[in-house]
Amino acid sequence: MFLTVLNCGLTFGQKGRGNTLPAIPTLTVCEALSHASEYNGKMVQIRDRMVGTDEGAGFFGESCPGVFVTEGKVWPSAIAWASPNESILHRVDFSFDWESSKKLHEKWHRLRKRLPDRCIAVSYTGMFESWSPEGSKWTDPRGTVVRIPGFGHLNGAPAQLVLKSADAVEEIPDCARPK
Repeated sequence: MFLTVLNCGLTFGQKGRGNTLPAIPTLTVCEALSHASEYNGKMVQIRDRMVGTDEGAGFFGESCPGVFVTEGKVWPSAIAWASPNESILHRVDFSFDWESSKKLHEKWHRLRKRLPDRCIAVSYTGMFESWSPEGSKWTDPRGTVVRIPGFGHLNGAPAQLVLKSADAVEEIPDCARPK
């Protein structure tokens, strides 16, 4: 089980994936949620601190509370993780790369031996899906339109990342250690 960790204002740049393919932006939780409609339905890489419990996992951005508000609801700054078969709003044509996850977890466990969880960032690539009043609906097999209340555990996140690959785990520069 992963322990809950929080984002304390990480800033990472963007990087592309080569010259022939469209660049996949690398974003923090705060950047993704600040421009959720721009990234909705697109491939992105999220690089930030992770949150994990027995109930689910994802990213959490403590440094930008209240950045995502819909219909008067202030959402937590969270992006839930979902597997490709859990994609709700957009069709995906990929599966999760389990080998990439094994490599990431091995390095994560090595880093945890010398760093607190809050000083470790992970990067995952996938399809970003965000909640909106007009776009968070789907039709079930019986033809009934269902409104999606949110993503992740207890529908508590305003967005999810449908995971394609686990890309990196790294020490957060200048992460202050507790005294």
